[in-house]
Amino acid sequence: MLSQFLTAQLFAFLLIFCRLGSAIMLLPGFGEAYVAPRIRLFLALLFSVLMVPVLQTFPIPATVGGLMQLIFAEILVGIFFGALARMMIAGIHMAGSIIAYQSSLSSALTNDITAFQGQDTSLGNLLSMTSVVLIFVTDMHHYMLKGLAESYTLFLPGQFPMVEDFANHATHMMSATFQTAMQMAAPSIVVGMMLYLGAGIISRLMPNMQVFFIMMAPQLLLSFFILMVTISAIMLWYMEFFRETLASFLSP
Repeated sequence: MLSQFLTAQLFAFLLIFCRLGSAIMLLPGFGEAYVAPRIRLFLALLFSVLMVPVLQTFPIPATVGGLMQLIFAEILVGIFFGALARMMIAGIHMAGSIIAYQSSLSSALTNDITAFQGQDTSLGNLLSMTSVVLIFVTDMHHYMLKGLAESYTLFLPGQFPMVEDFANHATHMMSATFQTAMQMAAPSIVVGMMLYLGAGIISRLMPNMQVFFIMMAPQLLLSFFILMVTISAIMLWYMEFFRETLASFLSP
């Protein structure tokens, strides 16, 4: 009797770790490139241990094929949840890249802190770091972990998830993320269009003038001023978007 109990608990821990571990490896703040893999693994193991007494006992499949299908389904659900959270971080990163492009700072590249390799704009990294800090300062990471725990009410263990629904939801999420990024960068886009329009008019009136060289300093000054004025509203808007998206995984 004790051996059966231990076997069931270990099997439940394995399945929980498959879902939670694959999600934590992608969640913002937990799965960043600058977080050591051992720390991420320890957090996944600790969270899985805490979730074992909460969830019901999982049915043990009779065949190896059923076991592999069950493990693959749990990993797929975890990757799906983590990828959705990563898409939301990509939204603020995208807004920073758009602002940098409108500010003539798109060539000022630094190492991309949200990826394991590559480069990106300094403003994109700034807004991404700010969003991760705000997620933890406002305890929004509790929302992520709670949403991951509540995912067991949406995607029941032992049932293979609907891949079509995953694809549709990911498509809508990417569309909403891009729309939010454009809305957050809207002030810089409008100001940039006005500056380029004025530069085009001056270039037509005075063809010999190096318009873009002269306009670069006012463009940088005005872009930094717009960013200084709107950055608080941008981050508040983004945190509201982040919270509402995570709330869809929480039970009422």
